Amino acid sequence: MEFLANFLTVAEKVGLLFLIIMVGFVCQRKGMLTEAANKGIGDIVMYFVTPCVIIYAFSATLYAREELLQMLKNIGLMALIATVAHVVMILAVCGIFRFSDENRRRIMRFAAVFSNAGFFALPLAQALIDTPVSREGSLYAAVYLAIFNIVLWTWGYVDMSGDKKAMQIRKILLNPGIIGVTVGMFIFISPLYLPAAGGLHLPGVLKDALSAMSGLNLPLPMLMVGYYLGKSDLLAAFKDKWSCLCIGLRLAVFPMITLAILWLLGVRGNVLVVSTISASAPVGATTTIFSAKFGLDAELSVRLVSLSTILAVLTMPLIVGLAQMLA
Repeated sequence: MEFLANFLTVAEKVGLLFLIIMVGFVCQRKGMLTEAANKGIGDIVMYFVTPCVIIYAFSATLYAREELLQMLKNIGLMALIATVAHVVMILAVCGIFRFSDENRRRIMRFAAVFSNAGFFALPLAQALIDTPVSREGSLYAAVYLAIFNIVLWTWGYVDMSGDKKAMQIRKILLNPGIIGVTVGMFIFISPLYLPAAGGLHLPGVLKDALSAMSGLNLPLPMLMVGYYLGKSDLLAAFKDKWSCLCIGLRLAVFPMITLAILWLLGVRGNVLVVSTISASAPVGATTTIFSAKFGLDAELSVRLVSLSTILAVLTMPLIVGLAQMLA
């Protein structure tokens, strides 16, 4: 009964995201959402909305010293989990996808490793865990996203470009997600260096603005996913065994291994749940962005993103619901 209750709770939140995805799908089919408009939405989310979500998550609640030290331990644990998970996934895909077609090989590896952590997992963590007095879900998801971005702009960028000298150090340091975590952490640990003031308190109007911008992190990314769904040939993806394997790794194998290992190691609570959410998200839209940028098979990437998103409506409630029960 507990698993069923957890499943229904997650299914309701994922269903909410899927309904907004369908709006994006209809807008694409009706020509209301164009390629240029979709790119504009992506830029808004990446450069403005995501940093606001992260900063607001870190600044929403100022903890007492003892609570803050415990939260910092959880943040460190979350960063370690994200780092190890990405290293293991990279090693796995390099061993699995070894076929000669370099175009497909790069896309499959990238798609299996990089989830929609920013555009799907972060909104779900917000919807499932955050409360008016705590942004713990967003906070842990933001830490995972920071590690995600570091790996994305190092191994991910190099592997997709095929150029070992293409590592984007500037992209890492100036990435909006990294900037958001840096600013957010400065505010978050402020009770340690400003104990007399009880920490660094943001002006009310600024905090309200961050809250309002954070609210856009749920609908805008889902409209983008719906746009890609409207462009895809899902039947072709179903017929391709390598696409099915790639999606299976992304949606089932990697998240279940992550959940099992973390549970066996004694990880519990929201750290376990958010780690599972981030690991079980569908193929990231960045796969299509990078495929187009480096002249790879963009249609294949769109199919992987779209089909995995549809299947995630079924797989995420099962896996995340199990994580909630075990947490």
